[in-house]
Amino acid sequence: MFFVGRIRIVIPLSLLVAVLVCGMCGCGHRTTRKAAGPNLDAVQCVSLSDSLGVDTLDFGVVKAGEVVERTFALLNESSSPVLIVTTDTSCGCLELDYAREPILSGQKVAATMRFFSSGYNYFPPRAFYIVSSASLGPKKLVVTATME
Repeated sequence: MFFVGRIRIVIPLSLLVAVLVCGMCGCGHRTTRKAAGPNLDAVQCVSLSDSLGVDTLDFGVVKAGEVVERTFALLNESSSPVLIVTTDTSCGCLELDYAREPILSGQKVAATMRFFSSGYNYFPPRAFYIVSSASLGPKKLVVTATME
């Protein structure tokens, strides 16, 4: 309920839920939501519940113009299901593919980060943020690459 002057505005709960769901579906960045199928025990694991820690994803040596991928696991260490709400980055050259479905407690799901290196002779470390329902703040990933 909001007051504007002497007018009382009542917003139904269903409208607020609909706005929240629409906000979760749109990201505004090069982000798609689909799961890959690698062996999750053999890849780097990033905990969505730990928003204070910073994980680094290193693409290694990359030739300018290449599109390279790095697959890792997103882990839900909380006691309830976690939904990725949105992602954010300072660089339009990064794209993240991840599962749209909630991640159950204790479950790992695959995520694939792509780096579009066209136009880069040097790539300074870039921040990539994952906002989820698991923590109060976004999970920060630092993405690095050595340009060749």
